[in-house]
Amino acid sequence: MADDARVGPWRIARTLHQGEWHDLVHAVADDADSGEPVAVKRLHRHAVREPAAAALFAAEAALVTSLAPHPRVVRGVAAHPGGEPPDDRPWLAMALVDGLDLRKRAPASVAQAIAWLRDACEGVAHLHAHGWLHGDLGPANLIADTDDRVTVCDLGCARAVGAGGPVRGTHAYMAPEQVRGERWTPATDVFALGVVLWELVAGARLFFRGPVYLTMAAVIEHAPPPLADPALDAIAQAALAKDPAARVATPAELAARLEALAR
Repeated sequence: MADDARVGPWRIARTLHQGEWHDLVHAVADDADSGEPVAVKRLHRHAVREPAAAALFAAEAALVTSLAPHPRVVRGVAAHPGGEPPDDRPWLAMALVDGLDLRKRAPASVAQAIAWLRDACEGVAHLHAHGWLHGDLGPANLIADTDDRVTVCDLGCARAVGAGGPVRGTHAYMAPEQVRGERWTPATDVFALGVVLWELVAGARLFFRGPVYLTMAAVIEHAPPPLADPALDAIAQAALAKDPAARVATPAELAARLEALAR
């Protein structure tokens, strides 16, 4: 069958996302009773010819398919490095999370926003425990399923704890040290979680300013406006400290503070 109809052993049901470097499709087994539905990320053919893009995709596939499973982190099913037609594009198949990302979901209450963030913290803590930082946490990469549990997705920017390298991530959710091209630590992911927390509760964007240079400047220079609830604002501000040494150090610590507030 044509390449746009199948990927690996699955039949493509619909496109979930079209990006600059890859697409994401929902795919199903020919016999629905014989296998789980999957989300398959496929590198575009023009990206295959870009060594940096191809290397990042290969690294993500290796990480996702080897990471110990955890209910709050996307689970890898299979990966293919590309090659001859019809399977010439590298792909990564992951368990399909039936839900919507947090760009498309507004919390029904502050309590629900806190519960979503605690789930995200749990997933990110699992990554950290296995030596990896996410580096691109934001509403687009957090999916709330039909049970309102959040799964951390898209490990395409992941980097080993403490590693340096080129600037990566979504600018409005980067920590100041990411913007400056410095080394990442677990507190780098905490900053992004703090941005998500603030935005879910406030119902507004925190650092996004349109042009990339203005957004990056806001991350470094602008203090987050206070949230209406002083106790929750204290937690958010601690996660959003510009200096990583002054920030909540780990997602587990952030989750513990949120849990204490929710009691």
